Amino acid sequence: MNENILVSIAIPLFNAEKFLSFTLDSILNQTYKNFELIITDDGSTDRSIEIVNLYNDPRIKLYIDGMNKGISFRLNQQIDLAKGKYFIRMDADDIMFEDRIEKQIKFLENNPDVDVVGSSAVIIGDDNEIIGYRSAYIPKSYDEALKKSTFIHPTVAGKTKWFRKYKYDEGLIGAEDFDLWLRSREFSVFQIIKEPLLFYRDPLKFKLKTYNFRLKQQRKIFSKDNYLKKNNIKQKKIILISYIKSFLAFSISIVGLDNYYIAKRNSNSDINMALKYEEILKKMLTKH
Repeated sequence: MNENILVSIAIPLFNAEKFLSFTLDSILNQTYKNFELIITDDGSTDRSIEIVNLYNDPRIKLYIDGMNKGISFRLNQQIDLAKGKYFIRMDADDIMFEDRIEKQIKFLENNPDVDVVGSSAVIIGDDNEIIGYRSAYIPKSYDEALKKSTFIHPTVAGKTKWFRKYKYDEGLIGAEDFDLWLRSREFSVFQIIKEPLLFYRDPLKFKLKTYNFRLKQQRKIFSKDNYLKKNNIKQKKIILISYIKSFLAFSISIVGLDNYYIAKRNSNSDINMALKYEEILKKMLTKH
């Protein structure tokens, strides 16, 4: 693998002071060294910018305009700013395995037909405790892709020119990645590295408002989707199911079973699988 390939790692930043240093440490300590870290602040009102400025590393490029424009705008901004051959997604509260970039760049270099590659993820909570494991796989059909997101978003790495070609829809905040994978699926090559390369923060806290907003955004996608427009009955059915999910989420929240729902989502694989990576996480946190 060519270690001289410049890679662009991108973090859209908004009020992440609690976890940001864990994230930055995991990136700056990667086994792959030749990258730029693009951080675009989205109007943070906490200490996030101050924390970034504590790091004296020339690879960090922080952009601040004082405005709050949403994640889709910031992602597109990062894509335009990227100088690397490959574009790596990252959120401001997750933790990379120390060899994540090395493994993904090696995969992309060895498989030049692949546009985007993702990975599985170990799920962690707000106290950096391991709470689950999420296996990643590429949906085999368009119908399946309509039911689940193709990737765990912050695990993806891909060709920068591919991201520039498709971009994110800035009107679909909360479902911007779901839309991107659907729009580009027919014309792209997607792959998964089965092993986890990210500690993905998804605590056992059900956010009803956020969940329902994302369902609403997905319904916008279903309403304009060309495939579904040709299958009117299927379109009505999938939109109806979305409304039912929203109703069920509200009902579950009312009776206090919302945390059970999140726990089930984060345990689509044996918890023992996730705990295999506990020592790796402890080692990384000790360095922190």
